[in-house]
Amino acid sequence: MKIIFFGSTSDSVLVLEKLFSLGVSCVVTQPPRPVGRKQLLTPTPVETWGKEHGISVLSFPSNPDKPWLYADENQVIDTLQPFKADLLISACYGQRIPIQAIQAARFGGLNVHPSVLPRWRGADPVPWAILSGDHQTGVTVVTLSEKFDDGRIIAQKKIPIIDKDTSDALRTKLFTLGAELLVEVLPTYLSSRAKRGDLTQEIASLKTPRNDSEPYARRLTRDDGFEPWEVIGKALEDPKEARRIDRKFRAFFPWPGLWTSIEEKRLKILACHLSPATRLLNLDTVQWEGKKPIPYSTLLTAASGRLHLD
Repeated sequence: MKIIFFGSTSDSVLVLEKLFSLGVSCVVTQPPRPVGRKQLLTPTPVETWGKEHGISVLSFPSNPDKPWLYADENQVIDTLQPFKADLLISACYGQRIPIQAIQAARFGGLNVHPSVLPRWRGADPVPWAILSGDHQTGVTVVTLSEKFDDGRIIAQKKIPIIDKDTSDALRTKLFTLGAELLVEVLPTYLSSRAKRGDLTQEIASLKTPRNDSEPYARRLTRDDGFEPWEVIGKALEDPKEARRIDRKFRAFFPWPGLWTSIEEKRLKILACHLSPATRLLNLDTVQWEGKKPIPYSTLLTAASGRLHLD
């Protein structure tokens, strides 16, 4: 089996590790990017893993105006062609794979998506599920198609969202589950595709009808983490608002994080919790931009025991 794997994050690696023994001949990942205050050029976890295991690693520049697209799709198609892939697998990759590359693979392609499709199609399903107060989520194995998350659903598994879940922890849980589900359903999928033969004319028909009434998980931005200080102050006194802010903190942890502005100074909320007794929001640790983290009590003391909320 010749598998080409597409992925970019540490969660992608969870799936890649499960597939390795099946015959991964190449990994495709996003190019190295500047990271941290020193903006050091850093490879993705998938690139690092691939080189450690002696697997060919490919990266392609993205369209500067539409980063989810390639700058040159023909370059991608021509570069992948010599690998003569039997199957493409994608997990947390971030760029749209050309339909010609999917059709060229003997068995087409599969994507591991961390939501119960068609709910929360899109780039960032996990934080939006937490923010919206969903009580459950799950993982979907879906065929790759011309549009994101628009193929035929092959398999799904659901799990509850608990009150302590943050996006990072829940995402890791889902991709671990997704890797196991993918390996479980792969034999049946391959057998079914082998009976159908050439997929070139067939992929368009392998679609689950899209439900446009379901919410879409757009890509997060830094500004999504903002919450007016007056509203955070209300959550210290209002249980309903406290629950919403708690969900937002967990949904956007660690990025873009929950942050506010006081007298035009950016303040990050690094830790908070709901009081078991009152169900009100308690702020634990905060950080002024460019400064070290401090206990919220220290901030109150510095402000002579109170902060102005109006």
